[in-house]
Amino acid sequence: MCLFEGFCPIDKEAELNAMLAESQVYYEETDPVKEDATPIKLRNNRFTKLFEPLTGMYGWPNYNEFDPTPILAPFYLLFFSLCVGDCGYGLALILVGWLIAKEKLRIEMFEGLGPIIAVLGVGCTIVGYLSGTFFGIDIYQAEWIPAWAKAPMFKAWLGDGTGNWMGYDIMMVLALFIGVFHICLAMTVKAICYTKQNGFHATASTWGWLLLIVGSIATAILASTSVLGPQTTQVILIVIAAISALGIFIFNTPGRNPLINVGAGLWDTYQMATGILGDVLSYLRLYALGMAGAMLGAAFNELGMTVLGENPNVGTAIGFALIVTFGHVLNLLMACLGAFVHPLRLTFVEYFKNVGYEGSGKKYNPFKK
Repeated sequence: MCLFEGFCPIDKEAELNAMLAESQVYYEETDPVKEDATPIKLRNNRFTKLFEPLTGMYGWPNYNEFDPTPILAPFYLLFFSLCVGDCGYGLALILVGWLIAKEKLRIEMFEGLGPIIAVLGVGCTIVGYLSGTFFGIDIYQAEWIPAWAKAPMFKAWLGDGTGNWMGYDIMMVLALFIGVFHICLAMTVKAICYTKQNGFHATASTWGWLLLIVGSIATAILASTSVLGPQTTQVILIVIAAISALGIFIFNTPGRNPLINVGAGLWDTYQMATGILGDVLSYLRLYALGMAGAMLGAAFNELGMTVLGENPNVGTAIGFALIVTFGHVLNLLMACLGAFVHPLRLTFVEYFKNVGYEGSGKKYNPFKK
């Protein structure tokens, strides 16, 4: 006599029951409970599915958790593209990804990753073009680029045309803005998911912090654009602070002594104040890596031009080609390494921490013939 126990996806339930009925075996069917180690089968579209291996590197969601991949995918693509930040390198990645996908280029460690490499290349091409960098060349300043082609670039419609906005580098401001938005999104997802799992009464503190941070930022933006007047802004901020304080300090743990709740709220405030600031500043790496790659690419171009000289010949042309080719291949490899690691860090640490993701589930591996 043999006894088998397993899990079946909902969409295969009818097929499995029909097979068991025809086999004339005794079986029992029950719904999984929280204590069961229910395996996870993710359901994602063609684009999002490319990024499932990144989710798996951290850990699959629990049965009662949300799948972070749909949010991870577009943000990882954006982060990777900002770290590389060169449309020439993006075109090179598209070519490499296409060759791997078509099995015209065989690299064991990249086997099956051709499509995601090509998609990352598309992102790098778009971001690199908008930031105005092509193989280390500042194409926004290049005279051979027509004005209509420069119009979509950040320097053309943001700041003063020099790459600055209110005295700060546009890409640095963009990195910080993305960081604030990413963390606020994480807190919003956390509040919604925790409420769905545990009810609103058990997540008052989470909603309090969400209201305080997101509400304050939104109010500040509206006030800075003169949509809200000074008195209205003051009233809104007072209301936000009062409601948030109730959730953070009084109702953070229902049924517990209010004084203990206040103490827990103060400790939570210290952790949030220090943690959120550090998390946002971590996104500056997106700006720093992109800038470093652009500067290094420009340095190789300048070194090649120095070798080429004002009166080039066959020897100096070969030297120029060798220096530029070797330099940009090396720079691309280093840029891709940094662009792979640091966006993962921003996702696994800053985002997953603020979204409350555990990732302790196990992947569904069905029986196969």
